[in-house]
Amino acid sequence: MNEKQKEFLAQSGINLTDGLAYFSENERLYEKYLFRFLEEPTFPELFKAIEEDRREDARRAAHSLKGITATLGFTSLHTPLKAQEFEFKNGRWEEGNQYTDELKKEYARIIEVLQAAKTLAN
Repeated sequence: MNEKQKEFLAQSGINLTDGLAYFSENERLYEKYLFRFLEEPTFPELFKAIEEDRREDARRAAHSLKGITATLGFTSLHTPLKAQEFEFKNGRWEEGNQYTDELKKEYARIIEVLQAAKTLAN
């Protein structure tokens, strides 16, 4: 990852410090998984499970994504996912659903940020 990419990602709200810490400061490995997120199917699966009222599938997807987003330094996604998963886990479906619109918007923004960052590669 070059300096332009790092600066752009940091200015876009990606917590590179936390992300790199999860990858033992291995930038190449972090970059690999960071951009692999563009193909991560679990967010679309979460939204579909919510839409179809498949509560256990939605809870599992939220739980998985909570870990993925923390690992990559996506705090703006991790925080609402953590709250949503907590509500789902405790049987509060409607309360958990309150986070869905925020998650959809932030997920779309993160995807745009990652796509733009890829164009800054050498």
